[in-house]
Order: sequence, then structure tokens, then C-alpha cells
Amino acid sequence: MKYLFIDASENLTHVQTGTEKDFNAKTIDTNRDFAAKITEICDNMLKEAGWEKEDLTHLVVCTGPGSLTGLRVADGFLRTLAMILNIPLIGIDLFKWSAQTLSDNNYEGEARLVMPTLIDKAFEVKCHLSHEDCLELEPSLRASERCVAIQNDLEVRDKRQEARDLFCNNSSCQYSKIRLISNPNLIEKKAIPSDIKTFGIRYNHESAERLDPTPEALHKLIIEEAKISKAGIDEILKVLPLYIIPSQAERNFKGGDK
Repeated sequence: MKYLFIDASENLTHVQTGTEKDFNAKTIDTNRDFAAKITEICDNMLKEAGWEKEDLTHLVVCTGPGSLTGLRVADGFLRTLAMILNIPLIGIDLFKWSAQTLSDNNYEGEARLVMPTLIDKAFEVKCHLSHEDCLELEPSLRASERCVAIQNDLEVRDKRQEARDLFCNNSSCQYSKIRLISNPNLIEKKAIPSDIKTFGIRYNHESAERLDPTPEALHKLIIEEAKISKAGIDEILKVLPLYIIPSQAERNFKGGDK
């Protein structure tokens, strides 16, 4: 397995290459010029790994939430490359990535993950983490759904079986049980609840502890997702970005403005 990952959900671009054995992660300040630098970034990461693009077996993109432009550019670029190379494209959202980071830090119990928008709102998702053997997963919303509930037009396939396949490859699963137990929900940024432990994803707030998703957690997720990923245009087109806010054009279209 050889993968290339891009996260363009914020001004800093996070890139990573890896195999089953190790990985190389970098953070690059693209200074709002990601679209002009994406090919150079990918070429440099492949050169450092000693690979050609034809050596890649998987492409991975962060689906957000985050910058509309950055997510669209990264998703469109990697979709096209995945089609050309006929390899799977994997989507990893920041909620799932952050939950895995918490799990790797031995956090247990319920937690709230908060992701700010560019206005006065923030996304919140509640999750539950347990380090018991994962023998059975309840049919509530969970990490393996990749937060697709925010995209009402995307058909969710057998979520329970997908979650079991992702985290339970045998009867004594070595991975932590991670469940997202609420849909991404918009709340007031100034009124983040404090009823449960709250973490701000790459975000400092008086009511939330900052949480930066780690390359180690990402690597673990990619390795597991790769086991169930499939190539093909239908699968590739299911990897959709989660925007922070809609563009003005999308707002006008929804409102019927010309």
C-alpha cells in the first residue's frame, strides 16, 4: 500500500504519504494559494517518498468541514487523479479524524467536537469513545458514516455493516469503539454548551479544549479504510466535501436569484 493524503480545509495545507509500515507528514503554508501549488506539493511528496504517481495504490482527501475553495480544489484534483490511475479515493472528515486522535490519547466516554464556521456559528458533533473490545456496534450514527448526514442527497449504505467491517475484522477487535452519536449541528459560537467535555478542532475557545488531529491517528484511519475501499468512478464520486458555509452562488441558486 502506498497512499497520498491532502487536507486543504484551512489556510495551512496538511499532506501525508505512507505505507503499512510508516508515513511522512508535512504542514505547508500555502497562503491562500493552494490551487496554484497543489501539483508542486504532490510532486514533492512523491519525490521524497521515492515514488512515481503510478506507484500509488490509494489517494486520500480530507472532506472537511472547512474552506470551500480548498476542499473543492483538493477533491477535484484527487478525484481526477484517482480516475486516471484507476485507484480508490478515500474521504476522511475532521470529526472522525479528531475522534480517533482522542481515542489514541486514551480518552473514554462522551465528548463534543466543535468546528467553527466563518460566521458566528460552529458545527458540533457528539461522540462516544470506549476502549472495550468492539464485538458489536449499535445502529446509531457513527464515525464510519463520514458525517454524510450533512449531505441529504447522498445515499447511506449499510452503515452498521460498514462500521463493523471498519473496526471489527475479527471477534476481538483491537481498535477502539468510536461512535458519532449526533449529526453535524450548527450552534452559536458564543454559546458552546459545557455539559460534557468539549474539544475545539484546531480551535481555541474558553469552553473548549483545543484538539489538533494527529498524523498518527490519520495513518491508522487510512490503513483501515483502505481495506474496504474500492476503485471506480461511482465510488470516487461519493467522496464529497463538507463546506463550512455555502458560496454566494449557491445561496443565490437556493433562493432563486439570478
